[in-house]
Amino acid sequence: MRRFLEEDVLHYLDAQERFESLRLETIQKVGRQFCDLAYANPYDGPIPQAVNAMRTALEAQNRLNLQYTPYGGNTITRRLVAQHLGKSHRLNFHWRQIVLTPGSMAALNLVFRSMSRKSYRSKVVVITPCWFDYPLYLANLGLEPVFVPLCRDTMRLDLEAIREALDDQVQGIILSQPANPTGLIYHADELRQLARILDESPTRPVLVSDECHRGILLEPEAFCSPAEFYDNTCIVYSFGKSLQIQGQRIGYVAVSPRMERADHYAHIMERLCRIMGFCTPTALMQIAIRELLDETPDLERIRQRRDLILGELRKAGYEVQTNQATFFMYPRAPETDDFHFASMLAREGVLVVPSTLFHHPGHFRISLTCNDDMLNRALPIFRRVLAGCCS
Repeated sequence: MRRFLEEDVLHYLDAQERFESLRLETIQKVGRQFCDLAYANPYDGPIPQAVNAMRTALEAQNRLNLQYTPYGGNTITRRLVAQHLGKSHRLNFHWRQIVLTPGSMAALNLVFRSMSRKSYRSKVVVITPCWFDYPLYLANLGLEPVFVPLCRDTMRLDLEAIREALDDQVQGIILSQPANPTGLIYHADELRQLARILDESPTRPVLVSDECHRGILLEPEAFCSPAEFYDNTCIVYSFGKSLQIQGQRIGYVAVSPRMERADHYAHIMERLCRIMGFCTPTALMQIAIRELLDETPDLERIRQRRDLILGELRKAGYEVQTNQATFFMYPRAPETDDFHFASMLAREGVLVVPSTLFHHPGHFRISLTCNDDMLNRALPIFRRVLAGCCS
């Protein structure tokens, strides 16, 4: 199978497959003592409203509810999403500018695919650390990822580095807001400056704003979308994070109504849903989501875990910023080989994600969606493993 895959695709796959092997080995070794602080699977379960909405959708009497839907999604659902997004983002979205997808992974592939034939070797600027599959999808579609790291000490946007990366082959730029894995929220001022830089760039690239975690805000800082400052923006969203139903794939691409020929660009997305063959969400979730647009999770337990582990890690000697949003914390690893450090924790039964997977060495990511028993078992292991590194 590997001979059918391009070398750059294999490069991005290898680190992930190495981590999956570590995960499997850890589970097999420690069994029920496994502390899963890696992926954001909420061990507290989905919010009750999501379960009720799916049940209601299944019990509805309309015999066509679970049948085929148009490419781009059910019209009623798209209209409701457009209205809801318009209120939160202060933009006048038309329903045709919303393209429903089975979660953010399909949404990202749609947007990236729309960029892939504009030149022989189009580039996309990727702000790192980033969600690990951005470069994988880009490479698979024949696009060249251009990595631009955040400022090392602050984890804010390095605007000058972004400016230097923009040339006449750059068709897109992607960042997550709030940021995964750092858990920080980009300020309005830095997004406004970013918009100015993109407006002045040779190609005015499409800005892909991955907003999957905008419903997971742990601090009162006001969330703002890059779409408020830059017209040429596509918003990617998944309902799975805030509703805590990540396996029930439902999300969308929203094309900014301020984009030039926004309706035409959204129509390209609809056509790509047909061409790519995997970008249509289930009819069930398209119906259920109508009842869930205003639902928000109770984040108090996540906030409590954040505060507990933040205090304990700092007391033990870790360097870690306070995450303002998302389910994640992003401490600095005590050694340069973050994968080796994650392996040391895994031998003790604690699984975290080494930042090599986020294309940004020297850190590790902790997910706060574990249960309290896992976290309580993990805290002394963090202290013990760090002490072993420093001895």
